[in-house]
Formats: sequence, structure tokens, C-alpha cells
Amino acid sequence: MLKVFGFVQRHPSLTHDEYRAGHVGYHNSFGRRLNNIRGYLLNVNANRSLAEVSSGEFVDSISRDEPQGFDERWDAWGQLLFDTLDDYLAARSPARDLAGPNGLQEDERVAGVGGDFDQLYSGSPFQFHVDEYLIEPVVRPEHKTFKIVQFIKRSDGVDPLLFRGYLTGRYAQMLRTLPQLCGLTINFRTDLDVMTGFFAPDTEGFTVAGKQRRERFYSDWDVMIEYWFESPAGWIEGRNNPDIQSRLADMESDLMARSFYREVDETVAVLPNRAPAPDFYFR
Repeated sequence: MLKVFGFVQRHPSLTHDEYRAGHVGYHNSFGRRLNNIRGYLLNVNANRSLAEVSSGEFVDSISRDEPQGFDERWDAWGQLLFDTLDDYLAARSPARDLAGPNGLQEDERVAGVGGDFDQLYSGSPFQFHVDEYLIEPVVRPEHKTFKIVQFIKRSDGVDPLLFRGYLTGRYAQMLRTLPQLCGLTINFRTDLDVMTGFFAPDTEGFTVAGKQRRERFYSDWDVMIEYWFESPAGWIEGRNNPDIQSRLADMESDLMARSFYREVDETVAVLPNRAPAPDFYFR
């Protein structure tokens, strides 16, 4: 399974809520029709800060070296799942799913994913591949979950393989004990190029300024942990538990140069399906 993240910054002519409406509504209606897509989630930075959910002191106590101006560099990110890299690179092509007078016909607009990039975004998306570790499969209840993400940067003195082993092992097992947890995924950014061949060569992301903008964003973190909770109380209660907090804090001090959190609002456009693809048309 190939998993790709695409971080975006809203167009300056749009408010945060206007951008949300445009992405969740019009843009997602085309994104979910990409050929052979196996999962599509949109995560929009929440309108409230985590300090409003709990307290600034609590959030500060479990954070490490949060970068200044981080939220000025993104508003949301999409998650795309495909079986293979070839499926992903071929996804932006006309989809034969438009009903016409002579039966199904190809819809050219799917190849452009709605054609609203210039009006929706400020510059091109930061698109990259991640290695995914499903620690706790997501079970979504019949109400809005509380979803937070933890941005992490590995300490320079920690071997990358050792870091990955500890994060997906001891650290993840401690996280699984947090109350009300209903999903936990760890994502490690890789160097696999998933922009070339997916975006046109003249896309802003391939310019010198676009590359510098992207690398500046990447320099702030290299791992993301996604958490789903029944409510904020589970996260707050767990991280306030002296035993859990002490063990997590020790590992964070040893492994992480940076660790900070954001709440996001998740829209499921295509429910992730990691099972083998059936031999027929499906979504």
C-alpha cells in the first residue's frame, strides 16, 4: 500500500473557513474519483487551539521546541492511498464514471482534480510519501472524534533505525494505554519522489522558490503520529496520568529534538481500504 501526504496552504483570497468549504466540497468531489484510489482523507487545521481544549500549561508541558510560525505554512493536508506507485502516478487521468446519453463516458475534469488549484491554494502542495505503521486500527464511532496529530523531529544523535524501533515499539505501546483511544497511526516521511509525474513540470513546487518553501516546512519535523479519541478527555486524562506521562516524557527526552501537537478536523472522502483490491470496479 502506498500512502501519500499532501500539505497545502490556502489561497490568500480565502478565509480559513472559505478554504475549508472549497476543499471539502468542490475539490474533494473530484479527488475521491481519482482512478484506483483506495483511501482519501482531508485533515484541516482546527479553528481552535489545543490550549482552548485543555490549558496552555498542559500543552506546553508535553511539547518540546515548537517552531515559531508553523501554522503560517499550512492549513490542511490530504492523505491518499493507492496500491502501487504506478496506480498513484496514473490516478490523474480521465475517469470513466460519468453517465452520458450513450452510457458511461470519460470525465476529463477528474484529470485536473477540479482545476481549482490556482484559486484554492497558495503555491503547490507539499506532496511526499510516508511509511505507515498501524498501531491501533481506527474505529470511528457515530459521532465526530477528537483527532490530534503529533509532529516529531528525531534528535540528531539518535540512529534512525533505533529511533524508528523505539517509536513503533515501546513508545507506541505506551500510547495504546491512553483512555478513549480509537485509532493510532505513525507515519515516517521518506525521500521517495511522489511529485514528479503527478504534477506538471511547470508547477510552482518545482521552482527554486517552491523547493525552498517545501524544504523549510520539512525541516520542522520528520514523523507524524495520528491519534483518534472519543473525546479530548481521553488524551488529557492519559497525559496527566503520572505513570504514563513519566514514561513518555523520558522517551521523548531521549529520542526527540522536537514534539508538538495540533487538533485537526478530519473528512473521510474515501474510507481507507487496505485489503487486496477486488477484480472489479469499486470505490
